[in-house]
Amino acid sequence: MKKLYIIIITLSMLTFAACSKDDENEPDTEKPVIDLTMEGTTPQNGTVLHFGEEFTVKFRLTDNQELGSYSLNIHNNFDGHSHSTEEGEEEEHHHDEEEHHHHHDGDEEGDAFYMSEDYEIPAGKKEYIVNQTILLPETCEDGDEYAEGNYHFMISVTDQAGFSSFKAFEIKIEHHEHNHTK
Repeated sequence: MKKLYIIIITLSMLTFAACSKDDENEPDTEKPVIDLTMEGTTPQNGTVLHFGEEFTVKFRLTDNQELGSYSLNIHNNFDGHSHSTEEGEEEEHHHDEEEHHHHHDGDEEGDAFYMSEDYEIPAGKKEYIVNQTILLPETCEDGDEYAEGNYHFMISVTDQAGFSSFKAFEIKIEHHEHNHTK
């Protein structure tokens, strides 16, 4: 009787373990989420940043199974273009869209600032808080000032299954001397 009891317990445990393993192997069909609502999220839509200063980037990323990587992009909006997520909606990101956002020269005031950086998220994470500092350089490599004005700040996240989401919003980047005149 004792042997029968041990066999039943062992079979039950193996069945439970097999079911748990099947859950882990379910295909990922959900795209990751960029959460800009947590306390301390920065920058936000309409934030004014300054060349020559550092600013903090802080927001939360989540996925139903496992996050993969994220990227940050700052590009000019001198032509007034928009992205579908500027009103706070989230949309699937297609990598070939990024190819259309490249460096545009500004007017005689200088060149447009451009930044695009990719970051890996540690393996196994379903939630990740991005909290990093970025320096906005004061001048271009040739010594000219960057053109101030309206820029887009874009966040893109990709999970381990390859699904992506992105959010974009407006920021303004100015030079220091304009900070005191407004």
